[in-house]
Amino acid sequence: MLATERLILRSHVESDLDDIHRLWNDPLVQPLITNSNVTLLGPKFKETIRAQMEQAIFGAIIVLKETGEFMGQALVSVLEPKNRDGTFGICLLPKFWNNGYGTEATKFIVDYSFNWFGLNRMSLGVFANNARAIAIYEKLGFVVEGRKRQAVWMDNRWEDSLSMGILRDEWIRDIESEG
Repeated sequence: MLATERLILRSHVESDLDDIHRLWNDPLVQPLITNSNVTLLGPKFKETIRAQMEQAIFGAIIVLKETGEFMGQALVSVLEPKNRDGTFGICLLPKFWNNGYGTEATKFIVDYSFNWFGLNRMSLGVFANNARAIAIYEKLGFVVEGRKRQAVWMDNRWEDSLSMGILRDEWIRDIESEG
């Protein structure tokens, strides 16, 4: 178990699959985290969730320290270990948006990944209409590295998909300049 000022990040247990399933089925969350059709995800989707959590080098359930309440999940996956490029993903239930929790969790996980997994870069994908997430990533030093135009059909319109990343050296420089 790991902790920040307000959050607990812990490994998943079988009972968390119901909470994660509920998170992925939330009508405000799902359009922001999937390229697939926005639809109700049935019980079989829990197998996908389980596989994602188990294949990640860092898979965390995010819990509010004060109450123990489930807030969301975060993952870091490394698809090509020789390149030391982590792929980051996070999602929180909407009731926890706009309180700095996403920033707090992201900052901790990125820092932890650079320090403990020897990653050279952290990458992520985000839809261009997700201004809240983009603001968090830019605040933490991520830069837009690419834009796939009209990549996703969403809510009766096309949305761009952004690739963002940060290098270990940039992260260290930014952290040192804060202190």
